[in-house]
Amino acid sequence: MEKKRRNLVFTTACTLCVLFGSIMAFAVDVPEKLREVPLYQGSTIRQAMDMANSAMMTATVNAKPGAISDFYKKTMTAQGWKVIFQAEQEDVKIVHFQKDKRIFQVTIQIEKGKDESTYHLMMTSQ
Repeated sequence: MEKKRRNLVFTTACTLCVLFGSIMAFAVDVPEKLREVPLYQGSTIRQAMDMANSAMMTATVNAKPGAISDFYKKTMTAQGWKVIFQAEQEDVKIVHFQKDKRIFQVTIQIEKGKDESTYHLMMTSQ
């Protein structure tokens, strides 16, 4: 049941990101809640959104999903975050972290026919 809830939250957040993406197209800044999270080297921010209890960002980079996933696991655990959930399906990797009352999620997907991956970062305060 928890997995279904996480998938629903992610799907809803991605939908909101797409709906409001045109608003963010003019100036894409890293949301305040995500400033402590580093971007994978060479990434381009495509969309960002800052909401009351959460923030989201979408970026693209010329890298494989496994390399991006490994980067966030290493970087976030070094900052005191704990991995609480991991999943892998075909071309998608998902990792959830927790620290204090915050949840950080990274979802990575390879773009079919390209050497580019798109990844979504989401920070939620409980």
